Amino acid sequence: MAPLMTASGCPSKLQKHIHMTHPFLASSPSSDTTMVLFSGVAILVLLFWYLATDKDRVKRNVGSSIVLLIALFSLFAIVSPSNLAQVFSGEKKLSEAHNLQGGIEIVGGTAFIIEVKPNVDDTTGEVIPLTPTAMDTAKTILERRLNESGTLDAPVTVQGNRIEIQIPKIDPADAEALEKILTTTAKLTIHKRHPQSAQLAELVASGQERIPGYKAFPQEVKNENGEIIGTRHVLVARRPGLTGKEVARAWPDRQSNTQVFIELTSQGAEDMKTFTSSLTARKDHIVSVLDGKVINDAVLNADVLGKNFVISGLDDIQECEELSKGLSNPMENDIEIIDKRTISATLGEATVKQGINAGLAGLALTVVFVLLYYRYSGIVAIIGLLLNVLILFGAMALFNASFTLPGIAGIILTIGVAVDANVLIYERMREELGNGKSVHAAIKAAYEKAFSAIFDANITTLLTAMILFWKATGSVKGFAVTLTMGILGTLLAALLCTRVMFAWSEDTGILKKVKFMNLIPEKAIDFLGKRKLAFTLSGVMIVGGMVALGVKGDSHLGIDFVGGSVTRFEIPAGQNVTRSEAQSILDGVQTEKVATAQIEQPATGNAFLTIKTSREDADACVAAIREGIPGFNEKKEQSSDLAEGIATGEDFVVEASQSEVSPTLGGEFLENAIWALSLGIFCVLIYITLRFEFSFALGAFLALVHDILITLGILVLSGQEFSLIHVGAFLTIAGYSINDTIVVFDRLRENLKTKRGDVRDIMNAAISSTLSRTIITSVTTFVSVLVLYIYGGAALKAFSFTIMIGVVVGTYSSIFIASPIVYIFSKARGINLRREVLESELESEINPAGV
Repeated sequence: MAPLMTASGCPSKLQKHIHMTHPFLASSPSSDTTMVLFSGVAILVLLFWYLATDKDRVKRNVGSSIVLLIALFSLFAIVSPSNLAQVFSGEKKLSEAHNLQGGIEIVGGTAFIIEVKPNVDDTTGEVIPLTPTAMDTAKTILERRLNESGTLDAPVTVQGNRIEIQIPKIDPADAEALEKILTTTAKLTIHKRHPQSAQLAELVASGQERIPGYKAFPQEVKNENGEIIGTRHVLVARRPGLTGKEVARAWPDRQSNTQVFIELTSQGAEDMKTFTSSLTARKDHIVSVLDGKVINDAVLNADVLGKNFVISGLDDIQECEELSKGLSNPMENDIEIIDKRTISATLGEATVKQGINAGLAGLALTVVFVLLYYRYSGIVAIIGLLLNVLILFGAMALFNASFTLPGIAGIILTIGVAVDANVLIYERMREELGNGKSVHAAIKAAYEKAFSAIFDANITTLLTAMILFWKATGSVKGFAVTLTMGILGTLLAALLCTRVMFAWSEDTGILKKVKFMNLIPEKAIDFLGKRKLAFTLSGVMIVGGMVALGVKGDSHLGIDFVGGSVTRFEIPAGQNVTRSEAQSILDGVQTEKVATAQIEQPATGNAFLTIKTSREDADACVAAIREGIPGFNEKKEQSSDLAEGIATGEDFVVEASQSEVSPTLGGEFLENAIWALSLGIFCVLIYITLRFEFSFALGAFLALVHDILITLGILVLSGQEFSLIHVGAFLTIAGYSINDTIVVFDRLRENLKTKRGDVRDIMNAAISSTLSRTIITSVTTFVSVLVLYIYGGAALKAFSFTIMIGVVVGTYSSIFIASPIVYIFSKARGINLRREVLESELESEINPAGV
C-alpha cells in the first residue's frame, strides 16, 4: 500500500519521513534477544511435557532438564561464557566479569546537574517564569525516561531551577547515550507549510521578510553518507495543528532499526483529523518539527489522517530509542546538562561490606538450622534455595536491575518465602509419615497437599508486586521487579527442583528413610478463646501508635520525604577528604533529621564534599564540617574597611554553596505508591474471595492493616526517622503478612472440607497444625535480619529493625488476629462457613474457567 504522505524537497533516503501505518503491522517494543526467546520456548515446551506426563521416571528426567537449563541460563546471564572462561584462566576477577549492577547507595555513580530553562511566549516574546509545578513536571518526565522498567536506581531531586539526577556506575558509551535521552526535549509539533516556502523561507529566517502567522525552522541537509552538509529553512504556520502532548506512545521498529512508530491519543487522533481535513490532499505539505528542527517535509497524500504514523529515515536503533523515549515523555521546557560529576556511594564502602557480611552470616545461620532440623531433606532445601537465588540474580543481570536497599528488601522477602515453601512441604511430609505412609507416598502427598498453600501465598504476593510495578514509580517499582523475579524463582525451585532431587534420591537408593527434628510438637490450643485479649492488646498498640504519630506530626519524616538543604564545599587541590570522615563528623552533631555526606568529582576541577541536611540543621552541620576538617575553617584576609563578623560562605578559603533540595520521595511518588498498594490489596481481596470466601478476604485485609499500623506505631514511638529505606521495609512487611495469613487459611479451608465438628474447633486445629511451620519460618527470617541489625552497620539498622518488628507482628496476627476475624465475621453474617467453602470448591471444580 502506498504511503499516505510522501517526502518532498530532497532525496527521500536522506530525510526523516512521516507516514501512516496500520496499528497491527507495527512491531511491539520488545527487546528480547534471540537467545532469550529460544531458551524460553525450550523451557516452556519441557514444562508442558513435565506437567502432562504421569510417568515418574519421565517426569524426573524432564524436570531435571528444566532445572539444568534454567540454572545455566541464569549463570550465563550473571557471567557470560566468555567472561567465565577468562575468570577460570585468571585473566579476569569475578568482581570484574559479572553483569550485576549495584545502586547508588552501594557503588556510587554519576550525578548530572540539569538546568531547566523558562519558556518564551511565541506571540509576545515574553519569558514565562518557572513555577514549582513546572519543575515537578520536569522531574517526573525525566524519571519516566530514565526508569520506565523500574530496574534502575536513579534518584532525582529538584534544586531551585536545576535538577540533579544520580545514576549508578555505567560505562562511557551508556553515559553518552543517557545524556542524549536526558537532554532531548522532544517537543514535537506538526504544521502546515507555507505554499511559497521555497521562495520565502530563507528571507524570513534572515530577517529580511516578515510573514504574519508564519515562522522559519531549520532543516539539516545530509549527503548519501548521512553527513550534514548544510542547513536550509522551511516556512510553516506558527500555530501547530498537532503537538507532542497528544502522543500516546512511541517505540522503535526493531526490524528496520530506522523507524519510530507513533500512536496518538483519542484526542490526538481527532486533532489530526481536524487538522488534515482543512488541507488539500496531494497539494499541501505537512511539516514535522522536533525541538525546533524540521525532521520531515511531506505532501499530504490522503484526504484525512488518523491515529497512527511512522517517522522513518533515522540513522540507527540508538537514535530510534532516544527519539522514542523522548516522544513518550516530552518535556514542556528546554533543558541543558550544565555539570557532570562522579559521586561516592551514599552508604560508604565500610557499611556496604558490613551489610554484605552480616547478610551472608544470617543466611549461613538459616542454612545451618535447616540442615540440623530437616537433615537430608534440609540439603535438598538448601540446593533449591541456591537455585532460587541464582535465578533471581540471573534475572536481575538480564534486565539490568540495580541492587538497591528496596531491592534487597525484596530479596530478603524472597528468601523468607522460599524457606517457607520448603518448610510447608516438609511439615506436610512429617504428617504423612506420621500417618503411616511410605517415604515415596509421603513425599508425593506432601507436594500435592502443600501445592495449594504455596501457590495461593505466592500468587497473592505476585498480584501485589505486579500492581506495584504497573502503578508505582521509582524505588517501589524496583522492589516490585525484584519481588516478581524472586516469586517465580521460588515456585520453580520449591515445586520443581526439590521434587526432582527427591526423585533422584529415591531412585538411586540414597534416600530410604526421612527423619526430622521436632522441637514444636502439635498441641490443641484454644487460640480463638484468646481473641478478646489479643484484640485488646492490638487495639492499645494501634491507638498508642496513632496518637504518637499525630503528636509528632511530620517530625518523624526524613529528608527523603520533606526535602532539605544541600551544601557543597569545594575541596582544595591536594587535600584528601573521605566520605566516612565527613559522615563521622555529621553523626556527632545533634540534628533534628539524619544528615548524610557524599563526595562528588566533576570531570574537571576539584572534588566537592556535599552534605544533605534538614533546613533547620544546615548551619550547625556546616559549622561542624568546617571545625572538623583541617583547612575548612580558615578565613580569607579581608580589607580593614569591611565590617567584621560577616559569615557568608565567601569569607572562607574553602568556599561553600547552599541550595534547597526537593523531597526524593515527593507527593506524586507517595500518592502512586499508596494507590498501587491499595489496588494490589484490592486484587488480593478479590482473589481470596474467589479461592476461599469473603470472610477470609476480610480477615487477610484487616490483618495486613493491623500489621502495618502496629509496626508504624512502634517505629514512631521508638523515634525512628522515616526514609527511603522504610519504603522497602514496609512493602516487605505487607508481602510477609499476606503470605503468612494465606498459609493458615489454606489449612483451615482444607480442614473445613475434610473434618467434622464445630467450626471454632476446626479453626483452632488448623492454627495448631501450622504452628510449627509459622514459628520456624518466622524464627529463621528474624534471626537472619537480627544479624543484619547487629553487625550490618548504622545505616542498615533502621531497615533491619523495621523488618524484625514486622516479622514478629505478622506472626502474631496470623495466629491471633486473622482467623478470629474470619470466625467473628462469618457468625455476624449468619453464614455456614463450611458450606460456603464447599460450595466455592464445587464451583471451581464444575466451572474452573469461571464461565
